[in-house]
Amino acid sequence: MDERRTDPSLQDLNRGVLIAGAGLLALAGVLGLAGFAMFCAALVGATRTWYRRADLTPRELATLKWHQAKVAASAGAGAWQDHEKNAYSPRSART
Repeated sequence: MDERRTDPSLQDLNRGVLIAGAGLLALAGVLGLAGFAMFCAALVGATRTWYRRADLTPRELATLKWHQAKVAASAGAGAWQDHEKNAYSPRSART
């Protein structure tokens, strides 16, 4: 009877490919972290520039943005209601 091995072994691994893959994965991780750091730095810089240009305190800026959001929401709701009234009128109103 032939003796054939069916269990996996470390000898089955191609070590060169395994090492190259691990190296590329590590390099990709380092490059990814560097890219993320550059992205965060650009975002922080843009936020600082925007804040300096606003010339308001953080509280005043938050209040202004809150009021703008409320006005935009009410305008959108009003437009939606007007559209509903015009597009879907009851049968009794139709002639």
